[in-house]
Amino acid sequence: MAFPALSTPLGAPFAKPTVLTIVPEHKDHIVANFNPFSKFSMPTTHEFIFEPLIIFNSLQNNKPEYRLATKYRLDSDLLGINFTLREGVTWSDGKPFTADDVLFSFSIIQKHPELDSFGVNQWLAHIEKRSANEIYFKLKQPNALIAYTLVLNPIVPKHQWKSVTDFSSYLNSTPVGTGPFTEIRELNENGYLQCANPFYWQASHRNIDCLRFPKVATNDDFIARITKGEFDWSGGFIPDIERNYASYSPDFKYWLPPASSISLMFNFKAADPEIQSLFHALAFRRAISMSIQRGLLIDIAAFGQGGPSRYASGMSERFHSWADPMVTERYLPYMTYNPMLAQQMLDKLGVIDTNGDAWRELPSGKPLSLTLLTPSGWSDFNTTALLLSEMLGNIGIQVIPKEVDFDQFVQRLSNADYQLSLTNYPQGQTPFKYFDSAFNSAYQAPQYPRYAMHFYKDPDIDRLLAEFPIANSAQQRLNIIHQLNKLTASKQITVPLYNTVQFYQYNTQRFEGWYSKDNPVACPLAWPQTPERLLHVLSLRPKA
Repeated sequence: MAFPALSTPLGAPFAKPTVLTIVPEHKDHIVANFNPFSKFSMPTTHEFIFEPLIIFNSLQNNKPEYRLATKYRLDSDLLGINFTLREGVTWSDGKPFTADDVLFSFSIIQKHPELDSFGVNQWLAHIEKRSANEIYFKLKQPNALIAYTLVLNPIVPKHQWKSVTDFSSYLNSTPVGTGPFTEIRELNENGYLQCANPFYWQASHRNIDCLRFPKVATNDDFIARITKGEFDWSGGFIPDIERNYASYSPDFKYWLPPASSISLMFNFKAADPEIQSLFHALAFRRAISMSIQRGLLIDIAAFGQGGPSRYASGMSERFHSWADPMVTERYLPYMTYNPMLAQQMLDKLGVIDTNGDAWRELPSGKPLSLTLLTPSGWSDFNTTALLLSEMLGNIGIQVIPKEVDFDQFVQRLSNADYQLSLTNYPQGQTPFKYFDSAFNSAYQAPQYPRYAMHFYKDPDIDRLLAEFPIANSAQQRLNIIHQLNKLTASKQITVPLYNTVQFYQYNTQRFEGWYSKDNPVACPLAWPQTPERLLHVLSLRPKA
């Protein structure tokens, strides 16, 4: 499909458009996919084209920042929630935004659960339109935190989408949205421009005409170009960031807020039955954990940006106040480098070197060789994989790193088509988001993100995760996190490696108003699944 060139300036007549270059993630291919229900949509789809009902500001104690909705009200029994919609909002084609659009958008995931990426359906009993600007959600069970989940579902225009026959494959190449940047221009294999919505309801707060998304396929490509000042707002890994980025210009800034851990995942549905049985052995997972030198991973793969994981559950160090110190101490030995004990545990499992080639065999005598999947271009992940291969080789386990492009990486995890993999996790205001996304068995279906695709199921974990949203007090919620931390640590479902940081770089040469360590208005990340990035882009303005 051809897109119009950016020949007509935006804003003042004949004025040169103000373009912000944003790199929220790396992409091997540029495809005109702006379907917000697709896992493969372009990374500027959510928020910038499809504005949410509410943004809960995670740096301001989840303060609601009202967007398409102006308020919400929970029923006293927590079995229902009502949203009041903003009046006077218009879609980018000039048609009015109404409650029918919200109703229709939720009906999509109800009729097509494979598109329910945020787990909304598990809570919804039914939805009803109560007035022109009132939508009510009846829940299957009480949930005091349901608003946080509901606002993640994208809101699309009914008048455009009602004729769609296949929502999964629909590319939505010419999107109609309510967000600030809806016009796709100059799309080709090198990137695209995403320009101003002419009917944006908050146009007076928008000081930028277009977003430019350039194709950046690898981390090396990213680093080579960011040091030339090509990008304004990005979120990539830069080793030794002071020397390799900040030192190049006083305008090259960064902020590295603490993030969740990077963990090694086992596929508990591995195709080889003997490999699958080995992964199900707790002693094997603990032996792997004790053979890893986490400090080296941080020093080499992360260039000192982060800290070793202390919690066998994988909970982030930023939530240390939620941890039970006794549980931490109890399982810390399994997070500590101890290769001799690791080898003894493997010997007891019958995973021994039977032919003298220095590599351990499976109990059946077959060679034990495992592949470790990572996304190509993710240099910190790929270096971590190489180091893990060497570390596990020291105890006789052959691990072969394998890089695939990111879309294939996500697909293979969803289809349980791997043996070992690395993953990071989304952030939240409390540890609940980590535990829920990483261990809730309800999220082990293909429509969900990759985080729980180890396919380990535990009914006690699922029960605790269901109890957290309906807990009546802070003490109850703390007790639930304590139990989740203990359960997941005791079972060593994954092997946490190190706590990383959130990568955020910004260039002050052309724009001001950036969120920073000294101006922590909201989460500053450009990454997808960061709703606050809409607030951020509206705070930016070109320098005089």
